[in-house]
Amino acid sequence: MSLAPSRKAGDTVESTLLQVHTELRHVSDHEHEHHDAVTVDLLTPSRDLPFVGICLLKPGTVVEIKSAMVVYGEAQRRGRFLLRRSQHEHLLEEGGVYLFAVCAPNPARDIIAAKVVPASLVDEFDFSWVSRKTRSDYAQVTWTQVFAPKEVEGQ
Repeated sequence: MSLAPSRKAGDTVESTLLQVHTELRHVSDHEHEHHDAVTVDLLTPSRDLPFVGICLLKPGTVVEIKSAMVVYGEAQRRGRFLLRRSQHEHLLEEGGVYLFAVCAPNPARDIIAAKVVPASLVDEFDFSWVSRKTRSDYAQVTWTQVFAPKEVEGQ
């Protein structure tokens, strides 16, 4: 069974981030379905990976990687991150973080900007959960709630 294009794109971004930030170890869906990585070494902010509201990630911190294209569709709308309620609640329980990445709308999904945000601060974003009968509730968050437009569009 082949992966959906959005899943393939997300996997591409995730792989790139894990290669660049060796302080993170990949966590497969078989190991845990609610996060993508865990810190194995101290991770501190940098110019390429700023943090919001925290100064460091200690080893053992769970990380969910979310990516969105800078624009999508014929109308060139700003991309959105898809959050799943079950993942979000897991991150809150574990004191976890999101690693958000905005990508170019090309097959390589070149990363334009990335940022670490604690799950507890994501609750402050403007979104609402959409209920579904067969899967976890979800929400969509535009990248402008995580990044200032100049951080992304000025690149």
